[in-house]
Amino acid sequence: MARTSRGRTLWAAGLVLLAGGTAAGTVAVTSSPSAAPPPPRPAESYGRVLPAGVQALVRIPALGARWRYPVYEGTGAAQLARGLAHYTGTAAAGGRGNFALAGHRSSVTGFEPFADLPDAVVPGTPILVETASASYTYRVTATRHTTPGDDQVLDPDQGRGADPGRRLITLTTCTPRYGSTGRFIVFGELEPVRVRAAGPGE
Repeated sequence: MARTSRGRTLWAAGLVLLAGGTAAGTVAVTSSPSAAPPPPRPAESYGRVLPAGVQALVRIPALGARWRYPVYEGTGAAQLARGLAHYTGTAAAGGRGNFALAGHRSSVTGFEPFADLPDAVVPGTPILVETASASYTYRVTATRHTTPGDDQVLDPDQGRGADPGRRLITLTTCTPRYGSTGRFIVFGELEPVRVRAAGPGE
């Protein structure tokens, strides 16, 4: 992973296996795909209680009816190999400021939740986030192609003068699909919150 002069970790690179057996981008791959962590359980099995370490579930219907991934804290290789990665220090789901997430667009294991993100997401697209206590619907407001060093998109104002007192979301991934020379960014904003009703025995 790359770091800026301010010390913030940027988006993990899409991994492309090269002839020499190493991976393009900034994360080295030393194990075979068969040694990679197993994929997460189907999200449908989570129910209301999220597994340990899972902050939230994200659904983007534009990416498919069954597209649904868990969110883990931190943007290391382990988190990105299992789901979406929350940039430490950015807002929590539903919180004021910028809830920023990263995801692979390509990988040597084939785990690539954001593979179709640039082709499917446009202003107005809903991004659904579910935590143990609430369901949030964000709406995409804009997208951007940028450089790997443009870490200002992680700022509370998304690096574009948005109101940091609002509840925002930013998704980041590598571009092109099988490379890491650029970044594709999705910006969104929260719609009115729907709080979960307590179930029997809760």
